[in-house]
Amino acid sequence: MMLPLVLAFATIAPTPAPAPERVFQRASELQPWCRQEAEAELVGRGLTTYQWTGSYRDEGNTLVVEGKLRADGRDYPVSCRIARGARERYATIEISEPAS
Repeated sequence: MMLPLVLAFATIAPTPAPAPERVFQRASELQPWCRQEAEAELVGRGLTTYQWTGSYRDEGNTLVVEGKLRADGRDYPVSCRIARGARERYATIEISEPAS
């Protein structure tokens, strides 16, 4: 007796490649990243963010953003830094508690 041969083909979807990591060349490129990260942090704390003000500059080979994010009626100072030409994962952010 002959048994039928059944072939099953599994459809394997390729895993998408991760998005390329940003590389910062100018401080103006760091400012949107800084704002987004600060907003995410404060929203994660349960605060409602309202307004961002900030400025950017180069300090030699370091890109710097200094700003304030208004949340729940208080201004949170924010500072971001990264070396020129570095990948996003090496950026630092510091969010300070508002002055009393």
